[in-house]
Amino acid sequence: MHPTTIATLIAYTFWADLRVLQACTQLTPDQFVHPVMPDPGWHTLRGTLVHALDTAYGWRMALTGQEDRTIINETDFADVASLTQRWQQEQTAWHAYVAQLSETDINAVWWQHEQYRRTRWQTIMHVVNDLTHHRSEAATILTGFGCSPGELDFDLFVVDVLPQQQA
Repeated sequence: MHPTTIATLIAYTFWADLRVLQACTQLTPDQFVHPVMPDPGWHTLRGTLVHALDTAYGWRMALTGQEDRTIINETDFADVASLTQRWQQEQTAWHAYVAQLSETDINAVWWQHEQYRRTRWQTIMHVVNDLTHHRSEAATILTGFGCSPGELDFDLFVVDVLPQQQA
């Protein structure tokens, strides 16, 4: 895997996640924390988004060799603005992390247990895929509230956003 590919996937992931958070600003405070059915596992839209944030944070901490003693809880975020602010901090940290990775770093095994091995790119792809999964759950909840985040396709990112980032 190439560093530019990883950086692009991380940029897309956070771009799409922030579009979902932007759509959340259309909700009432009660809708943001209201139990949803069907429940994707985290009971509320806020819970789903905080779980995704915790996933991004936890894996970044693991990849950087830092001890992760913190679980990010949904009660830490009273509103969409506070969650968005923390999400942007995580975005900045991920961009800084992937920017310093060489091709050798990305393809190196960073974790091994018995016969199981993981390269950095495999773990980063897991994070990208997991955040896509939870973003889809959040987008479905938002759509149910009449606040769809709109298109979140990678193709839209490539056409509309990527050229601006490369300029």
